[in-house]
Amino acid sequence: MKRSIFCLVLVFGFAQFSYLGAQQEQLYLGSITDIPATVASTPGAVVALSVNIGDPSWTPRYFIDYAAGQTWYMEIIVCNMSSSIQSFKLEYDLRRGDGVGYKVYRSSNSIPALYYAMYRFNVTSDVAKLGVLTLTGRVYGAGMGNDNKVTSQVFVY
Repeated sequence: MKRSIFCLVLVFGFAQFSYLGAQQEQLYLGSITDIPATVASTPGAVVALSVNIGDPSWTPRYFIDYAAGQTWYMEIIVCNMSSSIQSFKLEYDLRRGDGVGYKVYRSSNSIPALYYAMYRFNVTSDVAKLGVLTLTGRVYGAGMGNDNKVTSQVFVY
């Protein structure tokens, strides 16, 4: 009896992490060394800048006129403001309008010094369900700061 309860706890405990091995793509967007800006506070080394739904051409969309056969990705743009290569973890959280249906994706990454990059996962099956999608992207790990997340919404019709 104890063994069967333990197995059930394991199965349901790890069920929410079924997308840990999802395929992720990465696109380096360029260096930030020539951007004339200063940082007003001391954030983490890698900062999440935006989260959105994008098409195969890496273009962000906030309203989607969905049609069968399209491919959609959840994308997070991050920036490494340190002078060294940084390893960090990404967490993508996608929730449908009802708040009940959600998926969490996690990945480990690294980014060159003073660069910004976009990371993405395929979320076509979630976009196909239509409605309002709430997206949350979070960067975490050693030296990444405490409040390092971004949130956005997309309307799919």
